[in-house]
Amino acid sequence: MRKYASALFDRFRQGVIGALIGLGIGATIVGPVANALTVPPQLPPRQFPTQQVHYVRFSVNFNSCVYVSLTCSFKVGALPYNSYVLRINNQVTTAWNAGTSQSIALGTSSAGVNIVASAATGPGTGGGTASTVVAANIGVAATGNGIAQTGADGGFDLWATITIVGALPTTGQTNYVLEYIAPNDGQCVYTPMTATNPGC
Repeated sequence: MRKYASALFDRFRQGVIGALIGLGIGATIVGPVANALTVPPQLPPRQFPTQQVHYVRFSVNFNSCVYVSLTCSFKVGALPYNSYVLRINNQVTTAWNAGTSQSIALGTSSAGVNIVASAATGPGTGGGTASTVVAANIGVAATGNGIAQTGADGGFDLWATITIVGALPTTGQTNYVLEYIAPNDGQCVYTPMTATNPGC
């Protein structure tokens, strides 16, 4: 009877943990990369059925990746195919202390600059400011319109690239919010992995 009760408790505990993770409450159980599907992170493009502004919110920290020749890149999210990029804002929440300067670029490939060209960040903290989206790529130019998908989980992975001038920093954090419209309205629909579609 004791063995049966122990097995029943184990099942109950596993069910509770599974439910918490399913609700997104169990992020502390599975680690800091709760939204990732794999380790290292593989982030799925998010697309909800409702017609609303979607967003990707992420932080770029001084130690988010391993520097090689004062530069490093890492995945911060993913965009669905034919997602319409609207705008990006950023805010330095922890001052950067690189030897001379630090800049951050955003792109759909590692070391890419096609979403936000390399732009200085910090060193001081302050209110949120608008990042400049590459003018030619506002809309779907970098996220669809017939070009091949490059995302590990479909769509396009979003990468941040940090470039340091001088000594490497020991502090620094810049938070970003990238807003986009998902392809879920009228003729603009979900594009399966490896497929392409005209811009919409």
